[in-house]
Amino acid sequence: MDITRVTIDNYRGIKDADFFPSALTCVIGENNAGKSTVLIAISLFFSGSAITPSDFYNSEDQILIELEFSNISDEDLLRLSPEHKSKIEDLIIDGKLSLVRLYETDGKSKLYCKKLSPKDTRLSEDSINNLLKGKKGADISSSLIGFLPEYESELSNLKTQKAAKEKIELIVNNLNSNCLEMQISNLPTGIDNSIANFLPEPIYIAAVKDLKDDIKTKESTTFGKLLGILLRFLENTEEFEEISNSFERLHGLLNVVETEEGVSDDRIQQIINIENQMEKYLKENFPKVEVEISVPKPELKQVFSNSKIFINDGVKDTIETKGDGIKRALTFSLLRTYVDQLKEHKKQKFEKNNEGETFDINSQPYIFLFEEPELYLHPNAQKILFEALESLSNELNQVFVTTHSPLFFSANSTGTFIKVKKVYPDQEKPFGKLIAVNLERDISYKDAFQILCYENSTPAFFANKVLLVEGDSDFIYLKELSKTMNPNWDFDNQNIPIIRMSGKSNIKKYADFYRHFEVQVFSLVDLDMLIDGFDKYEIGAEILSKREDLLKKLDDISESGDFDSDLKKSKIKELTRRYNWKQKYSRLKELATLVKEGGPISDDDISDIDFLFAEESNNLRRQILGYPEGDLDLKHELLKDLRDINIFILSKGVIEDYYPERVTGEDKPSKALNAIKKIKEIKDLSSFLPKTRIEGKEVCELSQIFEQIFK
Repeated sequence: MDITRVTIDNYRGIKDADFFPSALTCVIGENNAGKSTVLIAISLFFSGSAITPSDFYNSEDQILIELEFSNISDEDLLRLSPEHKSKIEDLIIDGKLSLVRLYETDGKSKLYCKKLSPKDTRLSEDSINNLLKGKKGADISSSLIGFLPEYESELSNLKTQKAAKEKIELIVNNLNSNCLEMQISNLPTGIDNSIANFLPEPIYIAAVKDLKDDIKTKESTTFGKLLGILLRFLENTEEFEEISNSFERLHGLLNVVETEEGVSDDRIQQIINIENQMEKYLKENFPKVEVEISVPKPELKQVFSNSKIFINDGVKDTIETKGDGIKRALTFSLLRTYVDQLKEHKKQKFEKNNEGETFDINSQPYIFLFEEPELYLHPNAQKILFEALESLSNELNQVFVTTHSPLFFSANSTGTFIKVKKVYPDQEKPFGKLIAVNLERDISYKDAFQILCYENSTPAFFANKVLLVEGDSDFIYLKELSKTMNPNWDFDNQNIPIIRMSGKSNIKKYADFYRHFEVQVFSLVDLDMLIDGFDKYEIGAEILSKREDLLKKLDDISESGDFDSDLKKSKIKELTRRYNWKQKYSRLKELATLVKEGGPISDDDISDIDFLFAEESNNLRRQILGYPEGDLDLKHELLKDLRDINIFILSKGVIEDYYPERVTGEDKPSKALNAIKKIKEIKDLSSFLPKTRIEGKEVCELSQIFEQIFK
């Protein structure tokens, strides 16, 4: 059983939110944005704990917390009694069960279900109950017929409310599907108390601040629950059987026991004496009554609920006397122990099943709600804890974490990624807006997310702005040059990550992903982006038209000028690697002969020839753009339009054209590092930085770019 949808309305700082969690869901965002509220709301759904008036975003509206459960197995349903099992099965529609907890404005809550109900509100349970309230005999049919005249024939001669409600239920069941819709309804009678055993059990691990309740090892607290799930592994041991037998014997010494053979009373004499004495005094006023004392049979879960955890760090004492760091580390240790025990249990279960034996433990899944797991843990410990959480999420459990650390999400394990952003509207209270993506459902974002994780670009998820660049040289040089030009233009201090795209082919993938999370995206690319790769951008028709005009102008210049369009060796190598160009080129004579003789040429051959000539044409366009003849007004107008939408194309060509003179290096990154050393020795950076034409004026191009990014 999994939670596959969460809806939260009007709770604390969340006005309304709706997202699709997965096995491992990561929630990020700034402090006080509402990350913890998401986890607390899920916990409240299960507990129905009391809340205060301040927990309502709008004090006049109810709070709604809805969870949708999917992948409900037969094993899940076995946790219900047969009677309740059938009632729950009726609520599962298309494999999904939706439950809703509503908090009224007085703070009282109730758990409801969602089920297919008539769109005609007259047929709702509440309407019928209100109509029939106090009605008897002939009044029942007459009231119903007056209320629902179109069903007169079905509603005649109903003498009891039970018969009337059964008839209404039959009418509803016979309605066409287009007359039904999902509505919030009361749970089936009698199921409220037993549904907790059917649903996953939540374990909330709060950020350690002043968590006196959290460190008490009671069953209702975090440590108590973690101990409880660990100790359930004892249930399949021989020792546990001995303990259970001891509990049975103890139960028989304290209680009258009913068995198939009859009633057995083997109680200790003191219990019988107390019982007789109580009954004697009670009969003085109520002569016919009898008294029997019943002592509940102890359960392992209850026995351990009052356990204490002692820590000896030189001074042996309970965990509540220790510091926050060790308390957090203990939680960490309990989780890792649970993962280890779970793996061992699976191994034993596999071995037992192979031997034809049954072996299992309580199959109730858990929902781990972990707030800021990185607290008090050094980076390596954070990685280990994340691996433990990954393992938990792979074992029929679900894990939700809020975090400020990129170590708590990964390319492969994080199924749902949520950013909570604080919104400050003009006319109402601020609220936390959830921007979510389920990477299992939205495959278009999955590749970008995985690449960013592997490229260690995850810190950008926490930023409000990012700058996308093509490679290492751009990253190294721009980061240092900006703050050398102006101390306020510091990418690190302003939390504006520079993301290397490893080539412009990834630009749309990266930009779309970051924009989904409402991160402002800037990109800086080489001039040849105007020639090829321009289709990677989603740009308006007006800019596309200007670009086509520019290409036409470049082609006109090439026809009238003396420009060499030979492909560079590096480009030929690329074509050879990607398209086997040399082999096809060697066949040109053969193809020419075929044409001459009227022989057929395949579509693939024609496409490759077209591509070769297109590359030659594009290469010529690139060269012209770098010559004075290519310094066109149309080019600068196009670059300005692109700057206006935060796309910066280097007018001089590539980032190396913005280095001081005579910079050398073994490779591009080392050359960029040497350029940084040189600019620190130059007093007037404007003496070498290229200028570009903006609105008829010559200005420092990089200054304009940095100013736009940092404003």
